[in-house]
Amino acid sequence: MKQPLDLSPVIAPDAPTWWPLAWGWWAVIITAIFLIALVFFILKRRKNNQQAKQEALSYFSNSQSQDGLSPSKAQDIVRQAALSYFPREKIAGLSGDDWLKFLDAQLAKPLFVAKQSQWQQALYQDVALMNDEQKKAQQQLVNDCETWLRKALPPKRGRYE
Repeated sequence: MKQPLDLSPVIAPDAPTWWPLAWGWWAVIITAIFLIALVFFILKRRKNNQQAKQEALSYFSNSQSQDGLSPSKAQDIVRQAALSYFPREKIAGLSGDDWLKFLDAQLAKPLFVAKQSQWQQALYQDVALMNDEQKKAQQQLVNDCETWLRKALPPKRGRYE
């Protein structure tokens, strides 16, 4: 019989490892981190953008549950909310008919200019001297302000004149 060759045993190579990562995996990780940061940034910006609107609406709901809200106070709340979203130098100077036109320009269905005479009366009328019909009309004006807050804020691009 022949003598077997004196060979060393076969040593299998090590199994491939995950580390160091290939460049493709690094690209996937960096892209995922970027996308997570982008989503976080967008959500935070959206929350901050909605903050003035939510604060104004909460003031409406708190005031209406207690003793009601006058149209004058409702207009003040709407103006404060509008100043949070629109350029101050253009909004702060608006009053009367110009203010009502601005409010209507932000809505698809106008609510304010058509009721201009009601607004003028309601802003300066004494609550103690009103009858039930006038109180309902004033409540409708306040509801119009709340509708404006819900539908016009935050402003859509290109809506401001």
